[in-house]
Amino acid sequence: MRIAMNRNGFIKVALMLTIAGEVQSQSIVPVLNQTNSISLITNGGGGPATGANVWGYAFGDYAFVYHGDSAGRGTSMQYKGLGAQTGTKYQNAIEIRRAYLGFNYTINEKFSAYAVLDYQGDYDVNNNRTVYLKFIYFKWKNIFKGSDLKIGQQATNSWANAYNTEALMGYRCIEKTIMDMHKVDVSADMGIALDGKLWTNKHDDSARVPSFIGYSAMIGDNSGNVPVPVFTGARTPPNSTTDKDKKFRLNAFLNTLNGSLTVGAYADYINYGGVAYKTSKLYQNATSTFKVYAAYNTITFGFGIECFMQNNTNGEIETYASAPVKNDTVTASQAGISVFAHATIIADKLNVFARYDMYKPDAIYQYTPGEIYTSWLQPGATWSETFISAGLDWTPVNDKKVHFMPNIWYYGIKNGYGSDFLKNDNYIIYRLSFLYSFK
Repeated sequence: MRIAMNRNGFIKVALMLTIAGEVQSQSIVPVLNQTNSISLITNGGGGPATGANVWGYAFGDYAFVYHGDSAGRGTSMQYKGLGAQTGTKYQNAIEIRRAYLGFNYTINEKFSAYAVLDYQGDYDVNNNRTVYLKFIYFKWKNIFKGSDLKIGQQATNSWANAYNTEALMGYRCIEKTIMDMHKVDVSADMGIALDGKLWTNKHDDSARVPSFIGYSAMIGDNSGNVPVPVFTGARTPPNSTTDKDKKFRLNAFLNTLNGSLTVGAYADYINYGGVAYKTSKLYQNATSTFKVYAAYNTITFGFGIECFMQNNTNGEIETYASAPVKNDTVTASQAGISVFAHATIIADKLNVFARYDMYKPDAIYQYTPGEIYTSWLQPGATWSETFISAGLDWTPVNDKKVHFMPNIWYYGIKNGYGSDFLKNDNYIIYRLSFLYSFK
């Protein structure tokens, strides 16, 4: 076996926007410098109240498909296949893309419990909209000084925890983060997590936000929202992956400059054990991810960047049509970068936002006649992708619990070195998005 070195090199860190929100009401509560930021409600905007607290939010769009990729290409994005040459032109719909209904309960000063029902386009056997259990976990606050323990189905720290990129970006209602969009990890997992602060530097001025270094460490089943067979009592066959292999995740970050700047890194690792290829000898098959990000914002503007790379050891097969004896495995790799920004036009009423992504589903692929690469991370994706979104964010109410966001959604497909002789193409979607919250 041979391992291909990734050619993208080191990922450079730049500043990015810090609009804070929190999916699961953790004790590390971000400072919201952007007072009319949509992230005030994007993740439910709620912490556990005394006794019980019911909250929820929903977002969706009227979406008009102006153009679609002629071959229906794309990896995991939501409009894949729409507007293709063989399909219906100018498809459009009014639809809810996500709805959360959450319940937080404070048991006592040490323990609290959380549950969230989620709708994201799922339906039952009768094609009726249906929800599933997104989160169900409890938290032990200050299990030791400055740290909380969480056990159960919870948001992963790959992008969805406090001071990570989903909260920092703020506009989850427009699109998922780049890692979420391309299914680099799951957004929720059954596991055990420890969140807290490693260091705090308090200022003499009590009005200033202390700088601190925070962390989130998690061990999970890597099963997402799918129960692990047998262990739940369900009469289903065991799954050798989720029953045995655990995913280790770690996020660390610095928050400073009066709460305005956040710089962080994330890494994960899961070892699937041995994989056989061509011989009975087993070779390691493991997946690792590394991400860096940074964010900065003021009252009137913010910007940020996120970069990631994921490798799967011996996770790509290199096939030679003329010389099968040369067939071998290499390290599969996918990588991407996302840049986003926002600015205030009218305080507490109108914002403008934009985002630009570059993504390579197969970062080691090079077109060579008679040679085929088959990645286990993103099978058959021999092209590169570009995502752009831009729009306005208007809130007609003072509490900012209702938003209307006209925006354009663009997704470009650049063909992989003429490998399948298809032209470069794109998706263009015009949308009027909306979001509302209650608690």
